[in-house]
Amino acid sequence: MEQWRNPATARIAGQIATGAFALAIVGQLLLISGVIPVSWAWGGTQKTLNPTVQIGGVAAIAMLALSAYAIRRRAGLDGTGRPGRGLVIVAWLITAYLFLNILANLASPSLGEKLLFGPVALVAALSCLVVAWSKPVEQ
Repeated sequence: MEQWRNPATARIAGQIATGAFALAIVGQLLLISGVIPVSWAWGGTQKTLNPTVQIGGVAAIAMLALSAYAIRRRAGLDGTGRPGRGLVIVAWLITAYLFLNILANLASPSLGEKLLFGPVALVAALSCLVVAWSKPVEQ
């Protein structure tokens, strides 16, 4: 199990998480631009693309981008020096949120969330778990 905690594994997991976050951002962009039906998100409760949904999508994109940066920083892919204790806590919070997001996606009546966003969240959550659990990166 120790190989899952080493910094090299964390860097690989950080790259995988970055890819998953990028896919989620592309998904959000497709949603707010109307390419993907809005009913594929928001628990299937929204039937029309409106400014409120678009603002929510932009906020989701911002959170995904910030989460990607925090995970990359924790994995030693961005920045210099050893990540502080606050960043370790943030990485664990992102990981916990993603695991809750998986449950929400799987419980959603929206087929798009179950088949599209759920698997992306699963990949992101597992890779973030490896990063959060890893030993500190020495730089």
